[in-house]
Parts: sequence; C-alpha cells; structure tokens
Amino acid sequence: MATRKRKSTPSMGTLLLVTATEAEAIFFSQMRKDCRYANLTVMHSGAKTLAEHISFTSKAKFKNRFDAAFALFGFDDVNTNVEEVKKAEEDCKSKKIGLCYFNPSFHLWVYLHLAKPNSFIISSDAMANAIASKIEGYEISSEYLMTKGLNLHMQLFPRHAQADINARDYNVIAMRATGLKATTMPELNQKITEICGQADMSHNTKIFK
Repeated sequence: MATRKRKSTPSMGTLLLVTATEAEAIFFSQMRKDCRYANLTVMHSGAKTLAEHISFTSKAKFKNRFDAAFALFGFDDVNTNVEEVKKAEEDCKSKKIGLCYFNPSFHLWVYLHLAKPNSFIISSDAMANAIASKIEGYEISSEYLMTKGLNLHMQLFPRHAQADINARDYNVIAMRATGLKATTMPELNQKITEICGQADMSHNTKIFK
C-alpha cells in the first residue's frame, strides 16, 4: 500500500537585525512578537560609532550563521554623517551586511507613519515633538517602550504600508538635499517579507485608531 508523501516546506532562512540602541531593539522585538516573525532575531550592539556597530553585526551574523543581517541605526545613535554612511554602504557589500538607517534619527520612521514631509527635516527634536502631539507621552526610550509604549508597534502597524510609501517618497527629497536616502527601511521591509513572510496579526486585537 502506497504511503502518502508529506509535503516539505523549504526554509526561508534566518534574519538578524542588530540595532544600535536598546530602545530600538525593544521596538523591533515588539514587531517580531506582534507579527510572529519566528525566524527574525533582534539584538542591540550598544555601539557608539558606525564602525563598531557594523563590526558587531558582522561578527554576530557569521558566528550564528544567519542567512541575512542588517545593522540598524539612527545617525544620531552612532554620531555619523552622510559621507561616512555612503562609504559604509560600499564596505558592507563585501561583508554581505545590509544597512538600515534613519537620518537624523529613528524618530523618522515613527513620523512617517503619521505624515509625509514635503521638505528635508534636519531636526530630530522637531519630529519627536510632532509625534508626541499625536501619541501621548511618546519618546524612544527603553523605559517608555516597556511601559506606556508597550504597544507602540501595534498602534503604528495599521499605517505600516503607508509609512513605507512615505519613506520612498521622502527619500527623493532627501537625495536632492544630501545625496543620500533618509532611510533604507523600505529595503529592510522587503527583506523581512522575503525571509519571514507576511505578518500574522490574527492573534492581535488592539488596533490603533
């Protein structure tokens, strides 16, 4: 009697995301949990320079044999600038490390969920204040994200697709102003979808309105 063959599902791989700060790691750990991305690992380097952050990411990727890895940072996190990031992008190609950055800070990604800038924004504080006017008590800190901001990712998720579009449009403005994209979050989003699949939000009931 013939036995039924079990269908095998090939692994989509593993993805490592290394953030520069603990607060960013908490936010993306929220995302991992909310979206059920089982093959995504989030770490934070605590690095104070871009070179240190990339080195940490590279070592962690190869030590743990991840299929893909991104070093995520705001310019303010690692005291970097446009020219240094441009050079780092070239250097990281040989290391097979992706860079996910935000100029000037991670506030930009949250802000893009709420609005699309029509000019280049230099001030991180201006973005943070604009977000705080819409999300009470907002700040990007470990304390906030572990207490009042525990569901920040879930609050933002309904606008995730629009934020990705806003990021792509804003990058056109940033390229004209600085010669470099303001954020490569759309590239990270694409890689997450390729490796982790579509977000499974069926177990979540809290929706941001």
